[in-house]
Amino acid sequence: MKDDSTTTKVMDSLMPLLTKKMNQETDSTAKAKAQVKMKAMMEMVKTVISKVKEDRLNLYDQYYTQQDIDDMIVFYKSPAGRKYVRITPIITKEIVMKVLKEYLPQMENDKKEIKEEQKEETN
Repeated sequence: MKDDSTTTKVMDSLMPLLTKKMNQETDSTAKAKAQVKMKAMMEMVKTVISKVKEDRLNLYDQYYTQQDIDDMIVFYKSPAGRKYVRITPIITKEIVMKVLKEYLPQMENDKKEIKEEQKEETN
């Protein structure tokens, strides 16, 4: 399935961000632990991606006819389809980066505020 290469491109584009964060560790023990954690995380991600691909195929079988698939193939061979395949990883990377840089830190702050409010309410 063509989407496999999209997933790979997105994962590859995120690796420098993750390794940069890991390399900021100055303590060699902390750096080694971070490397082990990253390797384990990447293995988990690969497992999840594999499961998602299988689920996606099952859902395609459920919702698309062979004619639908044939029409999609025609689209992906068209200039617009090729552009879609080329641009989608870029868009996905930008979305993921925005989530990592903006939304997750905000969620962490919100989570801390909620915990503090709950703590104050119980006192």
